[in-house]
Amino acid sequence: MKLSFSLSKPKQAPAEPPSLKRPAAFALGEDEPIDAAPTSAAAERTAPANKQLLAQNVETSKAMKKRMEAEMKVDATVYEYDEVWDRMQEAKLRQKEAKERDALERKPKYIHGLLASAATRKLDHLRAEEKMMQLEREAEGDQFKDKEVFVTQTYKEQMEQVRKAEEEEKKREELRKKQGATSTGMTHFYRKLLEESEQNHEATVAATQKPRIIGPQGPMPNLTITKPVDHTPLSDLELARIAREEGKEVELNDDNQIVDKRELLFAGLNLAAPNTRRLGLRPAAAQSSTAGAETVKTHTAVGTAASRKEINERRAREIRQQMKLEEERLAMDQRMAEEEAVRRTVAKRNTEADVRSARERYLQRKRQRLEEANQEPIPSQPG
Repeated sequence: MKLSFSLSKPKQAPAEPPSLKRPAAFALGEDEPIDAAPTSAAAERTAPANKQLLAQNVETSKAMKKRMEAEMKVDATVYEYDEVWDRMQEAKLRQKEAKERDALERKPKYIHGLLASAATRKLDHLRAEEKMMQLEREAEGDQFKDKEVFVTQTYKEQMEQVRKAEEEEKKREELRKKQGATSTGMTHFYRKLLEESEQNHEATVAATQKPRIIGPQGPMPNLTITKPVDHTPLSDLELARIAREEGKEVELNDDNQIVDKRELLFAGLNLAAPNTRRLGLRPAAAQSSTAGAETVKTHTAVGTAASRKEINERRAREIRQQMKLEEERLAMDQRMAEEEAVRRTVAKRNTEADVRSARERYLQRKRQRLEEANQEPIPSQPG
């Protein structure tokens, strides 16, 4: 028996070529035909598995249906996911719109506090001045006891404001003690933030809770028979009457036609049917355009009866009326200014009582000087 040893690796068996078959999960392509009549052996193998899966699906669907029916008895809106989500979004949108509206209509946030602080500082300053004057009077003692005291009306009003401010401050302090001290630090800030978040959450939850409606829903059909709208155009006389009732000034010519129909227009876009009466006037207007400048031109923008001459007269009349009103206003202002100047001049002049008092003082001083001159001894002259 012959044995042989070698250090070389044994030769591997040649690898099988890769299979061109697709896996079972992807074996059925879109372009391949479907076997509509499988073999009896394949049907026998898959029949028990299909029956088992079908039974499981039926049991699962029955259990799911029973559970859904039980949940629907407890809450009819348990599966209204889209409706609840839409209502939540609507609530958030309303909150956002309310914040934007509040931001637009927001009033000054700090100016009221600054004004109140300035008023408080002013009252404190007046109170300090009063206290200082009281201490000065106490230090003076009876030095100026026999002197007359002068108190102005302004000082009395200031002291009255100080007393009212002290009373209001006492009331606020008592109310603050009853309600308890309120902090204004970070604790207060976080508490307000949590309250706002809780309010937003409650509004969102309230929007999801739709009340149960019993009975028919939706708008009921309207069976009322209404009279059709009358599209007959109104005459110029009726239009003028309606415009005057609304407070507009409308002028009519001798034929009861509106002179300027622009007075009937409203703010915005005013659309109307084309005026067919102007079509017959176009040839006549073209023929009369070659005439002299003395002829009256028809203003086709406002009606056949409204001429350029009438419009110019109306505008001139309005301008004259405005100029007259302006002259009256200037005259009234000038008269008021003159009256104010006279009033100031009279206020500056001395009254009759002041003149009499000054004259009496002058005469008294004059008599006093004469008496002093008479009382002086006459110097003796040397003999």
